[in-house]
Amino acid sequence: MPDKPPPDPADHAEDFSHRYAQEMDYLTGDRMTELGIPTNKIGSRVPGQGRATFIPHERSGGGNDPARGLTLDSGVFNPDLLGTLPGNQEWAKARLRDRVDAAIAHEHEEARRGGSHVEALKHAPDTELPIHEGARHILRAMKPPEGHSR
Repeated sequence: MPDKPPPDPADHAEDFSHRYAQEMDYLTGDRMTELGIPTNKIGSRVPGQGRATFIPHERSGGGNDPARGLTLDSGVFNPDLLGTLPGNQEWAKARLRDRVDAAIAHEHEEARRGGSHVEALKHAPDTELPIHEGARHILRAMKPPEGHSR
């Protein structure tokens, strides 16, 4: 471990994620199970690793593969993940459990809607998944106004 964490939030998040990747993989898979994600949609095949639910070197918050397998990544630890996008302040102030739930709900909706990020932004706040209210707060803040896309 370095003497001090990297000063850039994304670098710091990735550094932390590499150190705790195994624990985060277990926790992410458990949370997806608790939320009712079907077993065959939990995680994705990762070259050289087999199946994983947490990808420490990725920085987007989460992802889904062509088979609709869901993953999270180091972006959930990054308070600056959304930059200047809508929802950035809510994300930055949120508890980790709410960021995790928001990322899972977003990726779940994206996978259900043919990989459309815009459709996921529109529908994730109303997901049927039993996510924490703090996660819904983040997702509502990220939702584009009617008639807008990003």
